[in-house]
Amino acid sequence: MKSSDPFGIIILAAGASTRLGRPKQLLSYKDKTLVEHVTQAALGSEASEVVIVVGFEAEAMRNKLNGLVVSIVENPEWKSGMASSIRCGLLSLRSDIKCVVIALCDQPHVTPELFRKLAVRHFETGAEIVASSYDGILGAPCAFGEPMYPSLLALAGDAGARELIRKSPTPVECVAFEGGRVDVDTIEDVQALQQST
Repeated sequence: MKSSDPFGIIILAAGASTRLGRPKQLLSYKDKTLVEHVTQAALGSEASEVVIVVGFEAEAMRNKLNGLVVSIVENPEWKSGMASSIRCGLLSLRSDIKCVVIALCDQPHVTPELFRKLAVRHFETGAEIVASSYDGILGAPCAFGEPMYPSLLALAGDAGARELIRKSPTPVECVAFEGGRVDVDTIEDVQALQQST
């Protein structure tokens, strides 16, 4: 990857975590919140731009991210599902960003290296989609080349990046993500996460 190949990262942090009953983005993990942890991993990746899309508890998210060099974009339609947050983030990206990595807040084991590897693989192979691979699954975080931007913008409702992976007419590249199967959706997940720190 050359310095002329800037990539961006969009972190989706707008949801209300209804299954959990409280915003998972604000859960404690390693002396910070999950949204701070994922954001700092993104900032460490050498991304040219990091965008955080907020919605539910937007002010609390802003407070946690205060002082970090990121763009915070509020999605007024966050209740309509993940697609609207992807759209908000993508439309706010700088025009020179030719590859975007889309990440979630509930994968505590993401690293700066993972984010960078996803973008590098795109630029090295030209693959329009580069997905994380874990437990036989291709999923988030995922890198998308600029030709995929219209498809991302066309997503609706709760459809996320996995929908595009599943329907991709071209081969999807993958990067191994150790720990990718760990996410936070339930009280049991929270307890397991807190016990692991």
